[in-house]
Amino acid sequence: MNQLAAPQPASTAVSTTILGQRPAVQMPIGGVIRPGIKILTQAAQQNDAARAIYERGCVEGKDFDAIERDIQQAVPNLKSPLRPANVPYFVARRGDFPTPELADMLLDQYGETREDGVRRLYRFPVIFAADAWELLMPHTLQVWASGKRKYWAEYDETGARRCKTYAAVPKDASGRVIRLFGGRKVVDRPEFGGLCDPERCLQYQERQCNLDARLLFIVPGLPTVNLIALPTRSFYSMDGIRQQLLHVASMRGGRLSGYLLGRQTFWLTKVYKDVTRIDDNGDAVKGGAWLIELQAPIDVGSLLLTHEPAQVDAAAQAAANVLEGGVVDADPPSASADRLEPRPPAEPAPDARATVKQLRGEVAAALEQYGIEIEGFKRFALETWRSEDWGRSPETLGKAAVLLKEVGPQLVRLRMLLQGMNVPTDRYALYAARRFRREHWQLQSDTVARAIREAEEHAQVPDTLVALIETELDAG
Repeated sequence: MNQLAAPQPASTAVSTTILGQRPAVQMPIGGVIRPGIKILTQAAQQNDAARAIYERGCVEGKDFDAIERDIQQAVPNLKSPLRPANVPYFVARRGDFPTPELADMLLDQYGETREDGVRRLYRFPVIFAADAWELLMPHTLQVWASGKRKYWAEYDETGARRCKTYAAVPKDASGRVIRLFGGRKVVDRPEFGGLCDPERCLQYQERQCNLDARLLFIVPGLPTVNLIALPTRSFYSMDGIRQQLLHVASMRGGRLSGYLLGRQTFWLTKVYKDVTRIDDNGDAVKGGAWLIELQAPIDVGSLLLTHEPAQVDAAAQAAANVLEGGVVDADPPSASADRLEPRPPAEPAPDARATVKQLRGEVAAALEQYGIEIEGFKRFALETWRSEDWGRSPETLGKAAVLLKEVGPQLVRLRMLLQGMNVPTDRYALYAARRFRREHWQLQSDTVARAIREAEEHAQVPDTLVALIETELDAG
């Protein structure tokens, strides 16, 4: 029974981080939309070669990092030829997408022409693929040097923020580099006992260490299975987006994924606001800036209506098919009735019938939401509650609903971990059945928790988990 294949909303099982909490593994990225641009520094503007390379790179749609590298190669004495510029629009450049045509499609579908006559990306719709804001906005303090990550912050199991780095590559007695299994090892930074202490950190004080975040989402209309990322270092933007996500989730029973109502979506735009910062003299000064803002332009009250009557009836009908021996489909009731048991037991009393209908709807919705295989769940239910009528009993249906609410988010968490590590979920399902010696391991909370812990232990070096999976399957 493979219940790991379908991508589903993420759970809220997360670990502590700077803005709150977040999972250790991030979701795969298929393109980047920038919140601003980079322009030539004053020194670079005086150099003809730098100007020509910059203008040519902008026309070709190169990403700004590539343009900066080209300038540095042509004009080595310009160490930092570009600087960030805060603008009221987003930028989708061909060089930031594995499929460059996606950047063109994004601008064609959602671009606007305003005062300057240039078509730009001022706002666009987004759909989220998870229910945990921590998964949607991964972030950390980190230091980059020579295009590589040198230091970064993580929280340990006690909640302490630690500064991480890569261990020195070991060498043997002859001085030859030892080939490492699973990549470079991650260790605590030696300074300050491995703790991340920005007030004492030289890199942080010199603005080399920054809070980096990426908002991850789907843009409707873009033909790609991967998520799009919007990077930002603006604490005000990040905190505002987080607050908006929490606000919407509180009115949708914790849900952020999918469409809001019908086909309505969130929208990302930029707004000009005054923000306060501390200057070099320690004084609080105000200044204007274009901040990223997440908007939900819908009737707020309607978000509280989590299930329309028609949706409840449809879910109940689908649940009847599932729980009484049929399968979930889109057939009308008349077509579905033929699949029911030939001799069902006597109908329960009206109140009990309403309870059964409601619980069936909850169970069916949970099976769909968490991507749990229907037939597999039926086999598990028969073995667990040892009754052919478990799908008609309020008691066993209640137990099933409670079980799914507990184990469902765990399964989603496990899927997200495996996807972030590029571990094939179908192979992992076969491995786990042998590893935990349980046919229905996906439906037992303690077993799924063990699977999550094992995946988290290998998150930094996923090749080791892949090796364990292949070894276990080859042994069988």
